[in-house]
Amino acid sequence: MKRFLIAFMLTALFISGMAAVKLVVWCGGGTEREGLEAAIAEYKKLNPDVDFELVDVPYAQYEQKVRLGIMSGDLPDLVTITYPYAPGYMQYMIDLGQYVQKYLNISLEEFKNAMYDVVRIRVSEGDAVKYVPLHFTLQCLWVNDDYFKKAGIPYPPFGGKQEPWTWEEFIDVLKKVKEANNLPYALSMQRTAERLFCYLGIRGVKILDENLDYTLDRDPKAKQLLIEFVDLFKQNIMVPAEWISAQDPNMAFTGGLTAVLWAGSWSTLDLLKAEKNFVPAYLPKDVEWLSLEGGRFFGAFKTGKKDREEAAAKFALWIGWKGLGYDIYLKKTYHMSAYKNHKVQYDATVMDQVQSVCGKLAEVTPEWVVTVRNSTIYSRLQSPIVSQMSAAVAGQVSIDQVIENLKKEYEKLLSELGEKK
Repeated sequence: MKRFLIAFMLTALFISGMAAVKLVVWCGGGTEREGLEAAIAEYKKLNPDVDFELVDVPYAQYEQKVRLGIMSGDLPDLVTITYPYAPGYMQYMIDLGQYVQKYLNISLEEFKNAMYDVVRIRVSEGDAVKYVPLHFTLQCLWVNDDYFKKAGIPYPPFGGKQEPWTWEEFIDVLKKVKEANNLPYALSMQRTAERLFCYLGIRGVKILDENLDYTLDRDPKAKQLLIEFVDLFKQNIMVPAEWISAQDPNMAFTGGLTAVLWAGSWSTLDLLKAEKNFVPAYLPKDVEWLSLEGGRFFGAFKTGKKDREEAAAKFALWIGWKGLGYDIYLKKTYHMSAYKNHKVQYDATVMDQVQSVCGKLAEVTPEWVVTVRNSTIYSRLQSPIVSQMSAAVAGQVSIDQVIENLKKEYEKLLSELGEKK
């Protein structure tokens, strides 16, 4: 009898072990891993038959590892994907939309419409949903509230001004707050193509238009606006080292050398650690009022193992939907929600301000901003944009040369790609 019971128990344990599903997740480590771990801990309480293996992949190796995995077939069940690379991997992802009704008990239309437009465009391929939002970020300004109070200057929307500054007002404000606080510079900005894209977009110029045509050589305003951008460094409004030698803009801002940081919602955690009175603010408005979204998505690879694919889809939807695992992840990472009218109860009140500022900027951002940046040709043009504008700030090339050199890079990429995509 005893032998029978032992055999029965071993058989039961074996069957139980066979029934469990272990999902492999590739992630970027750091804060992202901490957020996933917090969500997974709660998910396992609800689904004890599911186990997880988190694999950290350094950002610099991410694209190569995913590409090699696709070529070899050695892929995880789930993966976090950065915005620039997401379009290229959609074909390898399962359609999460087919499981929305089953696991979230809402319609696919309701699920999609809950997202900000700039996010919905990125996660969808036709009627299919290939990703859920994980990190969602938008560019915005951060201001040193103490410096602005000393200068007696209001700022939008939490510093006594409701509407965004016009571009002319913004430059005037930067000069006044710099002088009032005796600062060496006024504005910090990271050296990226995305910051330049945002600056030009606000001022009414597109690097590429909606048809993915290069426009800097044809738009009569482009040259002048690029000259004005470089002049901001010459006037010590912006920090030359940040664009010449890629100095971290957080150094000058948190160190008190500048009064404004042109960054985004992703800066929240780092700025909280500085323990200073930093407040998010609207980007200025000129011809356009817009921002640039970024962050990461979460998707499930097609593995051919239907039970694992569905288990992966179930978890992806749980961690990617407001009020469920998404809130746990956001509270841990201090990232912003990708869903309209979604209030997350963070333990830092500044996150309410971040959501308000960036939520408004997401609402006003036109669709072309996403369309252009969701292209392969723009993705591959980013490095040349950075190198050319860095050289211009250093005085090594003229703006005419920048425009011509970028045109050559664009034509070279177009030839390599064979089409505008």
